[in-house]
Amino acid sequence: MERHPGPEAGFRAFEQLLGLPVTVIDNAHFFNRRAVFDPMRCSHRKHPACRAGFDERCIRHCRYAMNSRCLAEEGPFTAVCWKGLAQIVTPLRYGNVHYGMLYAGLWRNGETASGLPGDFYRSREQLPELPESMAALFALCRLAADGVMMHLLKTRLLETVPDERSARIAAFLREHAAAAVGLEDLARELGLSRSRTSFVVKQLFGKSFSRLLQAERVERARHYLAGSAEKLHDIARECGFSDEFHLSRVFRQLTGITPSEFRRRHRS
Repeated sequence: MERHPGPEAGFRAFEQLLGLPVTVIDNAHFFNRRAVFDPMRCSHRKHPACRAGFDERCIRHCRYAMNSRCLAEEGPFTAVCWKGLAQIVTPLRYGNVHYGMLYAGLWRNGETASGLPGDFYRSREQLPELPESMAALFALCRLAADGVMMHLLKTRLLETVPDERSARIAAFLREHAAAAVGLEDLARELGLSRSRTSFVVKQLFGKSFSRLLQAERVERARHYLAGSAEKLHDIARECGFSDEFHLSRVFRQLTGITPSEFRRRHRS
């Protein structure tokens, strides 16, 4: 797939001039599907301190917890993960639609967890401490995030989103996939009747709400399977399945392979 020019070159210049690594996380895979960035731009594991001891807690924090927080934040904020690593997180938003997160910088801050590989502690010690004042960096990160969204608008990539309702439905699924949610919950979110919500979902996505929910849960499970050694029954709980058997059945229906086979293929 041909990569779209623009943002990637800008981010490389941003990193070179400011010395701040940049990562873009996109839970809806909007950027990945359109090859907007280099693949490593969308992974924290390019950083030695993030790569060492990477497990399900990293996925939970950077992909899901920060996505939830971005839905409530208007601009950049500082977040510290369970490893004691700090980054600036900036929502990537256009209008009322949240597309993803721009992470910038990597600092050590506070205490870190015990029992991590030696490589992690050595890498962490080489990182600078979190600066006392972040206002200037926040302003630059907001400018970079706005620039990305303006580039996507200018190149007509944002026009591929059908309307705001589809984005709201997708955001609802990402936010609540791990919980026991149903069509009634989405109907309340949209302010529609149950039957009208069912019709809108089918019209916009070509499939039922239950199938959309299953697909979102399987996608979440794929991240845990590929990026952690977490056991299947724990992944099932994290992703909204009743147990590992339910996870395995739905995963195979949607992907054609079992979770265990997916994990083996990804790691080989």
